[in-house]
Amino acid sequence: MKFDLSVRGMRDYYPDIFSQLNYIIRAWKETALAYGFEEFDGPVLETLELYKIKSGEEIVNQLYNFTDKGGRELALRPELTPTLARMVSKVQNQVSKPMKWFSIPRCMRYEKPQKGRLREFFQFNVDILGEEGEMADLEIISVAIDCLLKLGLSKADFVVKINNRDFAAEYFIENGIIKGNTHALYKVIDNARKVKKELTRPAINELGFSVKQEDAIENYLSLSNSSDLAKLSISNTGKESLLDLFSLINNAGLQDYCEFDPTIVRGLDYYTGTVFEIFDRSEKMRAICGGGRYNNLLKEFSGVDLPACGFGMGDVVLGEILSDKGMFPVYQKQVDYFLVRVTDNELELMLRIARSLRSRGLTVEYTYKSLPVKKQMSKASKIPAKKVLIFGADEIARGKLVEKDLSTGEEIEVPVDSLF
Repeated sequence: MKFDLSVRGMRDYYPDIFSQLNYIIRAWKETALAYGFEEFDGPVLETLELYKIKSGEEIVNQLYNFTDKGGRELALRPELTPTLARMVSKVQNQVSKPMKWFSIPRCMRYEKPQKGRLREFFQFNVDILGEEGEMADLEIISVAIDCLLKLGLSKADFVVKINNRDFAAEYFIENGIIKGNTHALYKVIDNARKVKKELTRPAINELGFSVKQEDAIENYLSLSNSSDLAKLSISNTGKESLLDLFSLINNAGLQDYCEFDPTIVRGLDYYTGTVFEIFDRSEKMRAICGGGRYNNLLKEFSGVDLPACGFGMGDVVLGEILSDKGMFPVYQKQVDYFLVRVTDNELELMLRIARSLRSRGLTVEYTYKSLPVKKQMSKASKIPAKKVLIFGADEIARGKLVEKDLSTGEEIEVPVDSLF
């Protein structure tokens, strides 16, 4: 009887799958570096308390946590923001601002596996710390867009939906909806784009607001673009910040990728200003990316008052989108040279040349056991290698090797000395 010993929600990274992951990670890293971000990382294990500070006791059910042999309550990291806050608090007085950091950690969450969500994933985290204002928000959004463009996606494939938590909060306060009543309201608002319009009003009714307040909520949800926002006859700091951000987006030539969406409020209370999520245009998948401004979070962790903004982008949803669109490069093992020896008398020279070629950055393989030349050539073709070097006694006696190009069949003789 065969047993499946794999762990639910985890992935086996066979070479072809790992090449797809590397394709995504390479685009992430190259984009972040192009913007001048510095790479960092933290430990896989953190104290359980660190995650409770950010998300409360309810986070425990979503973690892989345990008590270690010293009696300490620890957890496998489900994200990197708490680690970032802890690390920044230690060095923020010694480094120049703004701090532009990124990381690509492997994370674990004990959640129900489903399409676009696994228990193990890689997440691209990009953060700017120590900088107020919409220019930093624009930079963060721009990095996220350019990552997706580098992977081959276009404006027809994804959209950045943007809002501002301060705008929403101040709008509702102006309509008599105080902060203590907004937690459930934000859940309804966040769900409004996922359900039929006629289902949203009954959900609002259940929250116990007055008819006037319910109308104000519906008016809020009816805002469909930044022009509607500009025409809104209220004045608050969040609205002005949003309009300034969209002006910068236009200046940067990113307007085709971005739109205002009042339903983007992000579920976590620590967001303080700009918030955004990126979706595929069909919105059949979970969000590709989410983030925003979190000016108070570091203060909660360490007492350090440092403005910050950033995003997290997971590889699972992104990988499914790229796969569905056939946008991953076809996997092919790359071997520059396959070395074929006629007998083991040529083994010493073959091994020395293999080392020399590898030192030049070339990929080299050969059979470990002595096999007939025909079988060695067959193996080279199956890989497939680009070229074969044949080590024959007669050619070596003349200081030569036969080099065969497997794509064209062309054979030439190359001097042995040229390979060192």
